[in-house]
Amino acid sequence: MMIWIKLSGGEKLRVWVIGILFILMSPCIAVQAHTPNVMMSILKEDGPVPKDVLETAGFVAGDGIKFKMGDSTNNSTIRVSIDVDDDGVFNESIDYFSPWLVFDCQYDENGTLLNSECVESDVFYFNGSNGSGIYSYQVERMVNGSHTDFWVNTIFVGVDIHEEDGLPNVGDCFGAGCEEVEELVSDDSSSNKDLISALMVISVIGLIGVSLSILSERGNEEEE
Repeated sequence: MMIWIKLSGGEKLRVWVIGILFILMSPCIAVQAHTPNVMMSILKEDGPVPKDVLETAGFVAGDGIKFKMGDSTNNSTIRVSIDVDDDGVFNESIDYFSPWLVFDCQYDENGTLLNSECVESDVFYFNGSNGSGIYSYQVERMVNGSHTDFWVNTIFVGVDIHEEDGLPNVGDCFGAGCEEVEELVSDDSSSNKDLISALMVISVIGLIGVSLSILSERGNEEEE
């Protein structure tokens, strides 16, 4: 929204009005920013759960997937790779590869990891150049150092549209095993819309008040 007021010396007035409007509207921009959601994927001995991330899951650009080891088989490890450049090849130098995940790392009495290379889960966020689209991902399973299983599935990443109804609330975790994920800060989408509307009204009122004040001052200067 932009208001142009024409009068002598109007260029300076326009700069003032535009600058003030930008400052007043900046909270609205911040409120609409997308806070990433995290979806849980449990890696079991018979494959990942869920297998595919479908369009109906409401997973959008900016969100992440937490791959958590769920296979308790002795000496089993699982690794996930995502074909982020969509060339049909899982390339360690270009694509995403998780560490080899294990079911249960060892900790001391203070909760410190005994083996720094031991990893139970890993998170990948779809943002930047790896935003919306359909991605293939591969799950490799090894037992006693030998590959035993491979699974290739897909992840649908939608476009982030804040006004779309039916999507998870900001900060929601969704997918199998979400009870194991630390909850992110959650905001109600309808409250966000109400706040944005209120801020816009306040911005317009403030803008009108400032414009009238500047006009009054300039009128007094011309009379003098």
